[in-house]
Amino acid sequence: MNAQMIAILGALALLCTTLHLYQDLAYAQTTTTSASAASVSIVQGSSSPTISKPYDPSPLTIKAGTSVTWTNKDSSIHTVTSGLPEKGDVGTLFDSSLISPGNTFVRVFDKQGAFDYSCTLHPFMHGQIIVK
Repeated sequence: MNAQMIAILGALALLCTTLHLYQDLAYAQTTTTSASAASVSIVQGSSSPTISKPYDPSPLTIKAGTSVTWTNKDSSIHTVTSGLPEKGDVGTLFDSSLISPGNTFVRVFDKQGAFDYSCTLHPFMHGQIIVK
């Protein structure tokens, strides 16, 4: 990879991080009307393939209408993106974009079903939300 490509990738990562920060501000200003909320941690060290549970809890079972907040507790940037790479359906339902360490992503699950998700940067990171 040449220096120009590295500079472009760095600028892209900075842009995505900045956009995500604005997204976080929008969430902070939004009042949640849902009666229930749940949390998932992107655990410390989850960017390593040896971590057996990169998203905790997973699977997470919730009721329809529940707001789920993922918090990146790792030192690496991650995503929460619907689908699994090996199934070819990545990003069709939701995509957090890049989540910097300490930041969050929120999504409300209105429909019943099992929703697999993964990290686009670390495709071995898998999680699941079950909505009843």
